[in-house]
Amino acid sequence: MARPKRIDLPFSLYHVFSRTNSGDIAFHDQKDWNIFLEYVSRYAYLFDYRIHAWCLMSTHFHLLMESSRIPRLSEFMRRLLTAYTVYHNRRHKRHGHLFQGRFKSYIVEKSDYFLSLSRYIHLNPRETAKPQDPFRYQGSSLSYYIKGGEPDCLHTKEILSWFKGDRKRYECYIREGMKEGQKLEIYQQRFIGGESFSQRINKRIKENARKGSRADRAIRKADRSFQETQEKTAEAVIRRVAEYYDLNPEVIRKSYYAHGDTGKARTMAIRLLREWVSWTGKEIGQYMGIKRKSIYDYLNMIDRNVDLRKDYDQIRKVLKGSV
Repeated sequence: MARPKRIDLPFSLYHVFSRTNSGDIAFHDQKDWNIFLEYVSRYAYLFDYRIHAWCLMSTHFHLLMESSRIPRLSEFMRRLLTAYTVYHNRRHKRHGHLFQGRFKSYIVEKSDYFLSLSRYIHLNPRETAKPQDPFRYQGSSLSYYIKGGEPDCLHTKEILSWFKGDRKRYECYIREGMKEGQKLEIYQQRFIGGESFSQRINKRIKENARKGSRADRAIRKADRSFQETQEKTAEAVIRRVAEYYDLNPEVIRKSYYAHGDTGKARTMAIRLLREWVSWTGKEIGQYMGIKRKSIYDYLNMIDRNVDLRKDYDQIRKVLKGSV
């Protein structure tokens, strides 16, 4: 049976879920949680996603997230899972893929399932072989909903607005769910919502794909604006790298077989573009004029070279204050 095509629409709510290969442990302790959430925060900002809730269990995780005008869910998750796997493998001395090949994503009928899905995610620690108290579990966003102090990447305001901002009332709502039990209503392996919701989403998909339609024109306009912003950011990255190595920016972009400082600068630029723009690897390769090999051949060079790593840390520090 063919896998259902992933839905990737603007201004839509998603429940995203991924499990590790063969039951491997993904999160061993607080440090692992923190690093994973740092990456979530970084890519939520880069791809303009709003994170409403999360729960990180030992062998899987849940995210409740909402797209903006330029949805790039697959690229968001590719960056997140790759970055965390590299960190995890290095720290825990393992090799290979950590998570299963294809993450699951369900588009959610927000009006009917927004609150119940946040509750389902926050109560996940109870649904394991060794149930844990959700209110004491530190790997979820529940404590921020109850106690406040949420990080910038977590948007609690919209869910709490259903309770007039009263965190105590949300806590009561969660406790009610502990008595009632939790179950997701998944339709056709793609929707959390009913048949009418799936019909509306399929209609949106067709309208977006119809060339010349109002939705198609809006998407193209948003994409042009998005690409202009991305190109400005890319230009700023190239300029900073060029200043550091005292080179012409165009030399960095167009010297395909570069050596010496020019070669270092190209490697540095590719690595930093990967962090500062939300382009795919192919798009970065096109921007940098890479024709014969993947950008991934460049990405790990900095971690293997002490001098390059020092250069990278210094340039990145300057970029943080200017881009």
